[in-house]
Amino acid sequence: MPAKETGLGNQAMLTKIDKLRELNVGSMIPLPQLVVVGDQSSGKSSVLESLTGFSFPRATGLGTRYATQITCCRDAITSVVISIIPRPDANEELKAKLLGFHRRRDGELDNDELVNIFHEANQTMGIRMKSDDSYQSGLPGAFSQDILKIEVNGPNQNHLTVIDVPGIFRVTTPVIDVVVGNKSYLKLGCYVVKNRSADDSSSTLAERAAAEKAFFMAPPWTAVGDRCGISALEERLRHILMKISKQEFPHVKAEIEQRLRKCKASLESMGPTRADHSSQRQYLGRLATSFQTTTQAALNGHYAGEKLFRLDPDLKLITRMIKLHKVFANVFRERAHTEQFDASPGEDSSSKDDDAASEDETPAAGTAVPLKVPLAKYPELHDIIVDKAYQCPRPGSKPIMHRITEVFDSSRGPDLGTFGGTVLSTVFEEQSEKWEPLTLSHVSSAIALVHDFIFRLICHLCPEKQVRDQLWDNLLVDQLRGLYRNAMNHAHFLLSIERGGRPSTFNHYFNDILQKKRGERLAVSLAEKAIDLRDYNFKASGRYVSVENLRSSAVNKDNEQQVCEDILDIFESYYKVAQRRFVDIVYQQVISHFLLDGAESPVKAFGPDMIMRLSDEQLDLIAGEDEESKHQRMTLQRESASLEAALKGAFKPSSRPKAAKATHSKRQVSKVSKPKKSTAHLDKAHKKFSAGLTAKTEALLGERAGHLELIGKGKKADKKFTVKGGSKKFG
Repeated sequence: MPAKETGLGNQAMLTKIDKLRELNVGSMIPLPQLVVVGDQSSGKSSVLESLTGFSFPRATGLGTRYATQITCCRDAITSVVISIIPRPDANEELKAKLLGFHRRRDGELDNDELVNIFHEANQTMGIRMKSDDSYQSGLPGAFSQDILKIEVNGPNQNHLTVIDVPGIFRVTTPVIDVVVGNKSYLKLGCYVVKNRSADDSSSTLAERAAAEKAFFMAPPWTAVGDRCGISALEERLRHILMKISKQEFPHVKAEIEQRLRKCKASLESMGPTRADHSSQRQYLGRLATSFQTTTQAALNGHYAGEKLFRLDPDLKLITRMIKLHKVFANVFRERAHTEQFDASPGEDSSSKDDDAASEDETPAAGTAVPLKVPLAKYPELHDIIVDKAYQCPRPGSKPIMHRITEVFDSSRGPDLGTFGGTVLSTVFEEQSEKWEPLTLSHVSSAIALVHDFIFRLICHLCPEKQVRDQLWDNLLVDQLRGLYRNAMNHAHFLLSIERGGRPSTFNHYFNDILQKKRGERLAVSLAEKAIDLRDYNFKASGRYVSVENLRSSAVNKDNEQQVCEDILDIFESYYKVAQRRFVDIVYQQVISHFLLDGAESPVKAFGPDMIMRLSDEQLDLIAGEDEESKHQRMTLQRESASLEAALKGAFKPSSRPKAAKATHSKRQVSKVSKPKKSTAHLDKAHKKFSAGLTAKTEALLGERAGHLELIGKGKKADKKFTVKGGSKKFG
């Protein structure tokens, strides 16, 4: 029978697809396949019997309760092999039980023998058999996710696999659209077959075929005879399956490899199983080691080669911290003093005030903090840090000399030409009033930055939410809060020492500034007494002051003015030294030591030493696997095993690549290599049939409807043919 030889040249490819389906790869990756779907008792099994030559058993309660895969294979011996393909999520015990079901019968099977085998299969899959059983928790269900595999072997069989699914849903067939000529629904063509009637339980398949042939020899079916009958449908299905298989099979291996990589990556991120305390400690230890390795790279600025820094640039901790402190240093230098220092001698003080006003209206670059951390995300920090960033105002416009004079007048003693030490302390404390809010706001931002880094890094390294939440909430948060308090307390300590203590410094920079200030003040007082010096060409070559003018330069100053000028020069020189010193100390001690590099810094809290100190109860609470994690791990392991088996079994190079040709004649090979030639007349007949369909045809189709759906991959592969009542329609 030539029509049945169409696809034998690619039997090896179809066998590989069946092998993938047996390994449950079809539940993960779409495979080319024919699937029969439709309502219960709509005639699906009758069509399958005609297609495959396998007669389903007829008995009460044996309706389709699970997917049934029927595979026809050519073999010298006629036999039927029935087995069960376990569902993808079956545990090892159930999987062994299902795989243990295997029945083989040589020759033809009678109905009673098939009924017994199907009953045994139902019991193995845990399906309740009595139709009047109501569902109760713990009792067997009416349907199963397992697949009953039926292999039909024989010398006249061709390779064809069809899957029959339970009729648990309904798809309305648009018969009216067909009648009125709307052909968009019939994507693959329309075929008509005739099944046995519901009360015909004794006729054989041969008798059924003869009755169908006689039926379609009468009008109106003679006009479309090449689209009527089970033989025409079988030939068309085989060509469609072969076309889809050829088109999609080359992509299946790539998809399997991609899915396998994802499974292994997910398993690797979960780590090994954590059933005991030793494995739990090892898991957390590796996590802590990875955390410290990445943290050191973030602190040293070694970002090259680290994928995390590309995925999340906010993990570049030292870069963000330096930017933050640079802004702090700029703001501290330009705005941290309460009042403006008097303009230097010879400098226009009005220009300095104008510059300050302009700076306040349009802040210069580098005076605003460029890094924002969502503090609302971390409520555990609210009682430790300053929530609202301090907006440092510009210094007042009133020169500080007025305040120095007031303090000197209110605290002067009997000393002549000198001043007491409390004057400098008082003026410095007032001039540095903005140091505290500015510093505490900066340290708060640094703490938030470190806290955000720690949380982000743990999220990247520990994707398992249950472990991450327990680790964060029950182990890290309280310890981190204590370390942050230490940093804030040290910032308060530095402020109290710098602002509340006695001004002191051994930095030579203080004397350099002081002498420069005094020299500038002297130069201003002598400027009006200087005389231009000209060379022999009467060109100005400089200015000089006579000795007599030097003697009288300070005669007009009273004692108070002289002392206040000395206080201003000393105070301004000391303030500049203290200001630079304080900015450096805040970074060195609070930021670097207490937050970044110190042994007790927050970024060092989560390390292997912490994990080694955990008790068994803490390990179980943090790293113990819950049921969801166990199920996820088991599912990934099963998928990985199935995919690896698929790559090894279905895609390994054949040791005898030419063996397939030995089983076919030249005529058969020629037909396999030219599938388009065998389907051209079918497409032509389809157009003729669709155009000639009349209302009389609808009466022949009857009332009951089922569905035979072809499921493949891609837009071209999603095709359907519909079974309609006693006659069947394919489209």
